[in-house]
Amino acid sequence: MISNYSINFPNIKTSFKKHTESDYELIIEPLMPGFGHTLGNSLRRIMLSSIPGFAVTRVSINDITHEYQVIENVVEDAFDIILNLKNLRARINTDEEKVILKLSKFSSGPVTAADFTKNGAVDIINPDLYICTLSSGGKLQIEVEISRGVGYLAMEDISLVDNPNPKNILVDALFSPVTNVALAVDKVRVGDKTNFDRISIKYTTDQTVSGEEVADYALKLVTELFTKIQSSFLANRDFAKLTSEEGSQKPSNLMQEEINLPTKIKNILLKNSITTNSELIARANEIENFNGVAEKTLQAIKDYIKTIT
Repeated sequence: MISNYSINFPNIKTSFKKHTESDYELIIEPLMPGFGHTLGNSLRRIMLSSIPGFAVTRVSINDITHEYQVIENVVEDAFDIILNLKNLRARINTDEEKVILKLSKFSSGPVTAADFTKNGAVDIINPDLYICTLSSGGKLQIEVEISRGVGYLAMEDISLVDNPNPKNILVDALFSPVTNVALAVDKVRVGDKTNFDRISIKYTTDQTVSGEEVADYALKLVTELFTKIQSSFLANRDFAKLTSEEGSQKPSNLMQEEINLPTKIKNILLKNSITTNSELIARANEIENFNGVAEKTLQAIKDYIKTIT
């Protein structure tokens, strides 16, 4: 049985280097032969696409209603201003999902991100960002919505219910705070063997999150993902054995079905990444520690588990 086979993992050492305020390096060594690219490419893709960040999702400029309008006494048109605003790098310091930044300027000259009214909930990382130039007699009032998110959000996917004002212009958003990742895999010696792998992941952030946060989140995501996959696999395997032994007539896809509990309880489970019957059974011992699980709720869950096992 391969489950009894013991793997002698080498003593893995992980180091972290900060080269500049935006450039970092994660080094992991030694890894089993071949695992440099296996693990390295997974971490690289996660860093590029799956790290939570912040982006502009809505813009309001004076009284215009679409991005192709010309704004009086402003050198750039609305389209160019919006493109510049999309480059705004801001970090939300509270638990809020969205924060509004406001800018008002009534004098001629260049307008930069430093002209936004100070907001304690948001740090602007690039205050020197150029937005536009006002000519004599020009006036500008801008509102931008900074939102949390992951990956890419097309403006077609933004709910129109949350945007009733025709002066609000929706923009697509790239939330990823990591702008570049480079992977290098080298060979290192372990004892008398020279075929073990060493990976170096150099990456650049937009400074809205720290390099340490990026590395910690990517490693945690990989760990939790495989843990959940294994839990689901074991739960389905154990359920198959149980039904085989007891001659159960329940459908074989029951374990993958959605949990049939009241919405309030399902929401608690969903917040803890439990969405199917198999996941519920596999993590039954954790449920009493979830936030919002009172004694009655816990009993209801236990009673439900009995009906599906």
